Amino acid sequence: MTRALIMLACALLTACGQSEPQTIEFHEPPWAYNTPLGAEVAAVYFKLTVAEADTLLSAATPIADQIEMHTSSEENGMMKMRPLKTASLEAGKPFSFEPGGAHFMLIGLRQPLVAGMQFPMTLRFDRLGEVTTQVRVVELGSR
Repeated sequence: MTRALIMLACALLTACGQSEPQTIEFHEPPWAYNTPLGAEVAAVYFKLTVAEADTLLSAATPIADQIEMHTSSEENGMMKMRPLKTASLEAGKPFSFEPGGAHFMLIGLRQPLVAGMQFPMTLRFDRLGEVTTQVRVVELGSR
């Protein structure tokens, strides 16, 4: 009886130590360019893959009054930016937020973004719920 309890306890401890399957993967840390003093907007970029299909609904960060998802496209030789209400993510297929495409606009910056700093950003998904990640600020033109 005692041996059976010890074996059960070991099995439970081993199971508890195993990590859950990864449900979201950032291909590299999310990033933003540094901003000049007085700038009120900035953009955040990253590439992610989800294990199961999901919808990215919104984001929040303490360094800006609000965040909006946008998409950029070229029409008749002019770049146009439009709001993106949600982003549909397919299972196992990378989705990119990148310059010239989908991106997050930080609006009402509460401080300048300085190269080398990091700040938290919380993404809200339909199925995954909230996922907080760190955004690193890089030198303008370095990417």
